[in-house]
Amino acid sequence: MRVIDDLRAGKAGYIDDRLADLRIGDVAEPTVLDPALEEVDGVIHLASQTGVVPSLEDPTRDFAGNTLTTFRVLEACRRRGIDHVVFASSGAALGDVDPPLKEDIVPRPLSPYGAGKLAGEGYCQAYAGSFGMHTVALRFSNVYGPFSAHKNNAIPNFIKRCLRGEPIEIYGDGSQTRDFIHVKDLCSGIVLAIDAQNVAGEVFQLATGVETSVVELAQLAREAVGGGGEVHFEPGRAGEVYKSRVDISKARRLLGFEPRVSLAEGLALTAEWYRDNWATVGS
Repeated sequence: MRVIDDLRAGKAGYIDDRLADLRIGDVAEPTVLDPALEEVDGVIHLASQTGVVPSLEDPTRDFAGNTLTTFRVLEACRRRGIDHVVFASSGAALGDVDPPLKEDIVPRPLSPYGAGKLAGEGYCQAYAGSFGMHTVALRFSNVYGPFSAHKNNAIPNFIKRCLRGEPIEIYGDGSQTRDFIHVKDLCSGIVLAIDAQNVAGEVFQLATGVETSVVELAQLAREAVGGGGEVHFEPGRAGEVYKSRVDISKARRLLGFEPRVSLAEGLALTAEWYRDNWATVGS
C-alpha cells in the first residue's frame, strides 16, 4: 500500500511504515502523483480541501483542493491504465434537500465545498462512461473517530471542550441533525467499494442511517467523556445543511455495506483516544 499526504492535517507517525509506503507531498502535483502511481492497481482518493466554512472563506482554494485535484487524479490514473478509483464525496453535494438523502435526489449544493464534491462525482461518472474506468463515488456522512484532532467539526470540538471543562458551543438552536459514521465503518465501506463488481460510475451514500440532533450529540459527548461544560448557543452559519438523514439501502444492496459501530460506542472509543493522546492533541 502507498500513501500520498502533504501532512497539512495528518502526521507521519499515524502511518505504520510496515504496512504502507508514505510519500510526502501534494497529490495534485504531477511530480508527486505520477511516480506514486507506479505499479498501482487501484486508488482511493481521499485528498480534499475539507469543510463548508473554509470553502466559504476561500472558494478559489476549495476549487483547487477539490475539483482540480480530483480531475488530476482521474486523468493520471487514466494515463497509467489504473481502472479502479474510489472517490471520497460528501452529502454536501446534495445541499439542503428534504431527507432522507438518497442517490437519486437532484443535487443542489449550498456551498463551494458541496459544489466541488458534486463536480468530482460528475468527473468520476464521465471517466467511467468515456474511458471504461471502474470509478465509484462515496458520499461520506459526518466521519469521526481516532486521529481526528486536526478536524474542526462537532465531535472533535465537543470532546476536546469536555475534556478541558469548557462550554460546548452549538451554532443555531441545536435541532439540526446529522448522520455520524465511525471511521471503522467508513473504512469497511471503502474496501467494499474498491472490490465491488458492476458498479462503475455509481454514487453511494455511506452513513449509518441514524439521524442525531446536535443537542443530542452534545449530551452523548458529555457522557462519553464523563463531564464537561454547559452548552452555549451561537448564531447559525450560512451554507450549512439543516437536516441530514441518510438512506443507505443502495450501499447495503449493491456493496453489502452494514455499519456496526453505534454512536455511543464510537464516541467512547474516540474519547479514549483523545485521553490517551491528550499531551499532543489537547492544545
